[in-house]
Amino acid sequence: MKLSYRGVNYDQAPSTLEVTEGEIGGMYRGQNWRYHYPRHIATPLPIHNLKYRGVPYGTSQLIATTPAKTGIIRNEREQVIDEWTNLHLQNIRRSLEHRLQVAKANGDQNLIQLLEAESKQMALSL
Repeated sequence: MKLSYRGVNYDQAPSTLEVTEGEIGGMYRGQNWRYHYPRHIATPLPIHNLKYRGVPYGTSQLIATTPAKTGIIRNEREQVIDEWTNLHLQNIRRSLEHRLQVAKANGDQNLIQLLEAESKQMALSL
């Protein structure tokens, strides 16, 4: 179906999400309706406790769908989480280094001391 918004023409992309019709429903303005549930629900990632600037946070829990695949799914997801954690730490370090360079260029000694203390704290937390 061709559509237009503010002079820009585009095609409507059909939804690729498969849904099943639920039992919950009713009537609205003379039309029957039913609640639709997604057919495949993604499982959340396993819990990993992380810390940024002294504030702890974590990821969600893993829900295994079948006992036979639990070990495989958990191993794959743990590898992905480990990669994300390493990337997250690299980004934090890169940001800290950049902020320290800018503070040194501006000659802000107070900020330099704070950033160096943060760098030491980050090194100790690893």
